[in-house]
Amino acid sequence: MVTFRRHSYVWISPLVSGSPNLLQNELQMTYQTSDNSSADLAWSGAAMSRLPVTPCDRQIHTTAMTAFGIFLMVACRSATAISDEAAEFTKEVCIVQDPLISEASGLAVSRTTPNAVWLHNDSGDLPRLFLIGLQGTTLGIVNVKDVTATDWEDICSFELDDASWLLVGDIGDNQRMRGTKSRPCQLLLLKEPKLKLPSATKMIAQSTVEVVRRIEFQFPDGAHDCESLAVDTVSRTILLVTKADPFESALYSLPLALTTGKESLTAERLAPLGVTYATAMDVSSDGRHLAIVNMFSGVMLTREDPEKQSWAEASRGSITVLTLPIRKQGESVCFTGDGNSLLLNSEGKSQPLWQVQLKTPE
Repeated sequence: MVTFRRHSYVWISPLVSGSPNLLQNELQMTYQTSDNSSADLAWSGAAMSRLPVTPCDRQIHTTAMTAFGIFLMVACRSATAISDEAAEFTKEVCIVQDPLISEASGLAVSRTTPNAVWLHNDSGDLPRLFLIGLQGTTLGIVNVKDVTATDWEDICSFELDDASWLLVGDIGDNQRMRGTKSRPCQLLLLKEPKLKLPSATKMIAQSTVEVVRRIEFQFPDGAHDCESLAVDTVSRTILLVTKADPFESALYSLPLALTTGKESLTAERLAPLGVTYATAMDVSSDGRHLAIVNMFSGVMLTREDPEKQSWAEASRGSITVLTLPIRKQGESVCFTGDGNSLLLNSEGKSQPLWQVQLKTPE
């Protein structure tokens, strides 16, 4: 586990030809090795290749690079850290109890069922969604009709044009072969179903939903692995963040249409991000906040006026660094309906659903 000392930070100059220039101060880190001892690690203008690697723990490079990416994100910008404050208002909502949910990769708040969220598994499962109550029990299972789940990685929910929608991202591409040697990446637009929940507490509602719109897409600069998906209802765009090292991580967009049909598109690259190995993202309902997380931490971008400011512009402004609860393999995040909190879950059976409150209660 990597922890950052509160008094230490790193400033990085704007990216020039993809290469950062470390300027001043140093990033102090404490990492835990496999024999449970700890050691300090410092960057002070050094390249990543100069990181010490001990025989007892060669995974420090991956861990350090993941953490380092968050600090790339605060390059030459003002940053607010939600650290002790977040810890004070972080709580375990429930344990997700369904044994069929063993590799939760997507999480979205339900807009049609109060006090419930949607979850889906990663690759290898059927094309289905689980409606989970905030007590941790499964309320319903929805099968998506005429779909093959190649590598489902994220889901988001949103309200637009007087309707509630779900967008499922079949976007995972670990080998970067989607569209050439395997099915293209695709997004599945669904009308969010309102399930008729059984009166018996141990019964589970079953339903089937059809895809309203199927969007096959490619990236403009070659294949990328991607696990992060969100919808900005203000601009009516779909947002994607690639899962990559901090020098390749970027934000992309696609236009959003709610009509029935199928289309093939090329995503537009909006901005570099520096968020290492992003695993999930979401946009708040008011369009002001964009949260991006990886397995260790996360960042939040803010637009003061969503009507006038783009996310590319917001990515160059001030950001909020999020301190998140430790998760087994955190690959999911969503805002609550009011936008005041984040919900997070993890891959693995019987994992907690966490709530991180972003605003101090009045």
